[in-house]
This record gives sequence, structure tokens and C-alpha cells, in this order.
Amino acid sequence: MTYTISWELYRSYLSVLQHGSLSGAARSMGVAQPTVGRHIAMLEEQLGMKLFTRSQLRTAAHRRRAGAEALC
Repeated sequence: MTYTISWELYRSYLSVLQHGSLSGAARSMGVAQPTVGRHIAMLEEQLGMKLFTRSQLRTAAHRRRAGAEALC
């Protein structure tokens, strides 16, 4: 099965990595935090793996090796 992943999902992923949280990424992108969260959830679903470890306070921006390799 072939599908195309939106560049917007990758953009959100990279912004979360850079800013260390969904809210920081959202601020830098000029969108609402739930939008970034939805993008990450969609990307994780399409790749079939979790890309971040989430905590109650913030999303820890620790790339999983498999997640990083899938995007390269």
C-alpha cells in the first residue's frame, strides 16, 4: 500500500523536536496546540510507531531511533 504523508506533519514533528513541547511548537508555527498534537498523532499512526514519550507536564522531545530512521 502506497500513501503520501503530508509535509505539514513533518513540519510539526520537527518543530516539536526543536522546541521540546507541543505548545512551544504551536507558538512558533502560529497554530493551536491541539493542531500540532493532531499532526503528531497522525504521523505516528501513518508510520506505525510512537515518536515521542509524553508526560503530564510536556512532551519530551526525545527521538526514538526507529522514528528518526523512518523519516530519513
